[in-house]
Amino acid sequence: MKPLFLILIMLTAAAAHALPDRIVLIRHAEKQAGKNPELTQQGQQRAQRLVTLLAPLDPDRLFSTDYHRTKQTLAPLSAATSIEVQLYDPSALAVFATQLKAQSGTIVVAGHSNTTPELVKLLSGHSVSIREDEFHKVFIVSWEGGKAILEKRHSN
Repeated sequence: MKPLFLILIMLTAAAAHALPDRIVLIRHAEKQAGKNPELTQQGQQRAQRLVTLLAPLDPDRLFSTDYHRTKQTLAPLSAATSIEVQLYDPSALAVFATQLKAQSGTIVVAGHSNTTPELVKLLSGHSVSIREDEFHKVFIVSWEGGKAILEKRHSN
């Protein structure tokens, strides 16, 4: 019985240290005014440019909050990669961060100016900010030896 118990402990420890290749975090593109606005023409163009930036990273999963602007930001990437956008709850970011860390591959997450920096912090320990008028920031969290590395890009 002891050898089986040790094997289970070793497998559990290995699974606990498995991390995705990378998690890409973006804020939705430029939006119209209103309660649950859609993207502006400029935002739609940025969403198209994100395909060029993110498709080469070979995403395995796409996540969005349940708002028009975030779903529309990922729609072109979803169409280009044939990956369905999954929804997450932005009011439960700590739980979502834990779920993300347990996955594999490359994950793209679309959020908001307040939730994306919080999620970056939960995943990497790094502090970032996004002003209300900023839509171009792209944050890529990866790990080396269990230590989080944060790369910053732009979706101009």
